[in-house]
Amino acid sequence: MNSEYRALQAKVDAFADATAARRAADLQCRAGCASCCHVWLTVSPVEAQAVRGALAALAAEERSAISARGRRELEREARHEGEPRCAMLDDDGRCAVYAQRPLVCRTQGHALRYPAGFVPASAVRARTANEAGEITCCPLNYTNEPPAPPDVLDAERVDQLLAIVNHRFATAEHIPPEARTAISELAREADMLGCPESRG
Repeated sequence: MNSEYRALQAKVDAFADATAARRAADLQCRAGCASCCHVWLTVSPVEAQAVRGALAALAAEERSAISARGRRELEREARHEGEPRCAMLDDDGRCAVYAQRPLVCRTQGHALRYPAGFVPASAVRARTANEAGEITCCPLNYTNEPPAPPDVLDAERVDQLLAIVNHRFATAEHIPPEARTAISELAREADMLGCPESRG
């Protein structure tokens, strides 16, 4: 996995871990809660590489189940059928690639600051001083007490850093940096990723 991306993951995880420890009573995020996973996502090349690596390391039976879910979700997405659901979710609502889940998944639920007007008005939970930004978080979290400044992640900055890391990675790999791959497509490929030939 790309070292710069691994370092960015570690920074985001450090924020999430510290916030979870500090505000445990205010966060409902836990294993099996998949409220924010009912979506069809696409990821950048550097994140796709990390997800593929996680999938390749899984047992054949698990990869087969993920591949079937990927095919199903790709078909549903193409038809705009029903509620979206991430193909990486197993029947218990757990993520098959949790350790290598994309950054957007790592930050979901937490209090995130974006520039004013970036997120839908219905998702805004608070505004920073002088309209410097708006804060959004999972409606299940911070229901008793709003997030304090240390609890808020600058999501715009994380996105900027990811864009830089991805651009460097994609350029080195001769991939268009703006390319996007559906999580459902990565799931569909899971069977092939387990083949020795595909790991070379």
